[in-house]
Amino acid sequence: MLRFFSCLALFFVLLDTPLHAQLYELPFEEIIDRSALIVEGRVLARESLWDNQHHNIYTSNTIQISRIFKGANLIATGTLQVITQGGIVGNTMHRVSESVEYGPGDVGLFCLLPSERDLPLTQPIWENYGSPHGFFQYDLATNHVGHPFHSFSGITAFRERVRQQTRLPEYLLPGEPLESKPDLRATPVISSFTPTSLTAGTQSELTISGSNFGATAGANGAVRFQNSNTASGYFDSEAFDIVSWSDDEIVVMVPSRTFSSGCAGTGTIQVRNSMNQTGTSSGTLTVEFAHSNVMDSDGNKYQARIVENNPAGGMTFTFSTSLCSSGNQDAANAFARALRNWRCASSVNWEIEAATTTVNGTFDDGINIVTFDVGSPLGSGILGQTTSRYSACSSSGWNWWVVEVDVNLNNSFTWYYCDNPNAGNMPAGSYDFQSVAFHELGHGHQLSHIIDASAVMHRSISNNTIKRTLNANELAGANYSLSLSPNPCGPDLMTLINPSDCTNMTMPAACDDAGPCTLSLPVELVAFSGTAEKSGIRLTWATASEHNNAYFTLERAADAVHFSELTRIPGVISSAVLRQYEFMDAQPLPGLNYYRLRQTDLDGSESLLGIIAVAFGSTQEVVQVYPNPVSSEAFFVQTKNIPAGAQLEFTLTDLLGNRIRQITTEPNAGAFVFPMENIAPGAYLFFVYNLDNRQLLKETLLLRQ
Repeated sequence: MLRFFSCLALFFVLLDTPLHAQLYELPFEEIIDRSALIVEGRVLARESLWDNQHHNIYTSNTIQISRIFKGANLIATGTLQVITQGGIVGNTMHRVSESVEYGPGDVGLFCLLPSERDLPLTQPIWENYGSPHGFFQYDLATNHVGHPFHSFSGITAFRERVRQQTRLPEYLLPGEPLESKPDLRATPVISSFTPTSLTAGTQSELTISGSNFGATAGANGAVRFQNSNTASGYFDSEAFDIVSWSDDEIVVMVPSRTFSSGCAGTGTIQVRNSMNQTGTSSGTLTVEFAHSNVMDSDGNKYQARIVENNPAGGMTFTFSTSLCSSGNQDAANAFARALRNWRCASSVNWEIEAATTTVNGTFDDGINIVTFDVGSPLGSGILGQTTSRYSACSSSGWNWWVVEVDVNLNNSFTWYYCDNPNAGNMPAGSYDFQSVAFHELGHGHQLSHIIDASAVMHRSISNNTIKRTLNANELAGANYSLSLSPNPCGPDLMTLINPSDCTNMTMPAACDDAGPCTLSLPVELVAFSGTAEKSGIRLTWATASEHNNAYFTLERAADAVHFSELTRIPGVISSAVLRQYEFMDAQPLPGLNYYRLRQTDLDGSESLLGIIAVAFGSTQEVVQVYPNPVSSEAFFVQTKNIPAGAQLEFTLTDLLGNRIRQITTEPNAGAFVFPMENIAPGAYLFFVYNLDNRQLLKETLLLRQ
């Protein structure tokens, strides 16, 4: 039997709530009630420093307070120091996934607790409750409050919600209040942008055409992208990202990191001019993958190399005794499967140390540790974190590389460790350990979040959900990280492993046995992807090994629901090496094609391995849907290049294909308003069909807030 089930299907990943990657949702009431100090303010400055043990780098952020909602008796001045994880000191940099970062000028609501970090600071220091959970960022240009889970339209309404929860008097401090900016000049208009699909953090350039951008960006001008690190909202490009700026055209590099830890994701884009006026595109920019950039204190960005870190030219991870022991094989086996899948997918040269370590914390100590959080407790709402540590040398500028990767996993959850990857077998409310580990190792591979609900590197994962296989875009991102040219100074690039050797891994003796629900490093599918070519769509998949596998079945559909069989390909009854398969669909459907891969055992039992979507033909959009996410009672559908006399059908379904609402347009309708009243918050699918030939013109994953 082939030991695998993939939740790569964009429309078969069920989200109980829209979760930030490796976080789980904390109720708004909990954040407010459990925070000791709640203030509204602006970040004035930031300074990074080592803790007293020289274990980790932190950043002290100076906050200018404008309002106090809770804890007025706890502060004596109009400023305070808020500590965040990570930062840069000299030629050493730390970045911590699933954590909050601030940039100078950021404004919002800070929900805080006294910090217990051992830092060389004399004044009282604070931390956000639940790290990213405890910061509600204000977008003064659009009057929006951004948050991983609890976003609001209207800062005034949000303040009232906070006051209702605290039931305390509010104090307004002297100084400029944080209010949305008035209109001072003509609003920027984005008429088009090109290309419509690219990658972030790779120095890819986006050209935006329109009007009223202003002759220069000035102090306030910026291109604004959907932030893949949060559930909604935009973030500003940095000055470093702007290539050129004129009143009718902007060229910008698509960023993967800013001072506010922003990463460009799929969605609409905005232009804000020097007079604080903002225009939004009607079309959607698709960001296929994002490569992590490191950034110095001056805003300069660099692509850190993955280099040799052990005598074999790779990197060795060490299990802590908290995770690897004779009584805890399941956790170690699940993590090793995740690491092995990365090896087979990208040929990254990662190994596991034969000995364990009694160190149970994530420290800058030369140990690439994998541990439960007994030595470095994780905050509320965090499933796991990865700390990437970097060093640099100077030769024709700064050159950065990865020197250490630490993975810290929360030990306070109901984890699902089993190697049988079927979400239906998971106990209710449990989280898939291998999926979380796979995501965190993606950060170690220097990939950032993307906005794609099916993807491993999407910010969202809910309980009873499995994501254990990379899609084609993520594979491209992983290969990009490993194909960068070498630095002119510093260590050599990592030596990649031979793909045929990717399954050859050795576990530490302390946990090298089958656990209660896992085998020691069982085998499974490691990749399933499709690529559009001139002659059709090429489908490829790979297995680490197979057991009693009779054959694979490839199926295709136009709507992700009604599949028909394309072909059957024989499997290998018994194999313990990497095997690759390929099939060319010479007659794909125009637009999106959905492919489903099934596997049948010798005894006739079947398993669904995964579903992917591949576009074929012209990528020019004929239908645009905005805004997305939808927070009002309707959204807009704009059509162009539709054949004369054609009628369109708009269909809204849930993620399982159940129809929620269906509307047919009048012929030649160029614009339409689709009603969303009485539609509950959540994720939906929106389809646009040409009724003349039943051709699918547009499919959109629509988020209802």
